Amino acid sequence: MTKDKDSPQPGMARGKAKGGGQGTDSSVERAIGSRLRAYYDELAREPVPDRFVDLLKRLDDDSAGR
Repeated sequence: MTKDKDSPQPGMARGKAKGGGQGTDSSVERAIGSRLRAYYDELAREPVPDRFVDLLKRLDDDSAGR
């Protein structure tokens, strides 16, 4: 089963907001989603900082020694 990239996530309403407020235009939702995906994709391509790699290695070493 594939998800439509523009379909709302669980807990997110389309159209009118809860409480009868003004709804968000679907083109605005698509633009926000597109920019968030682009930002996340860019961030995911960044290398993991050395200090995090060192920390993860130390944690693995500690848990292996138990």
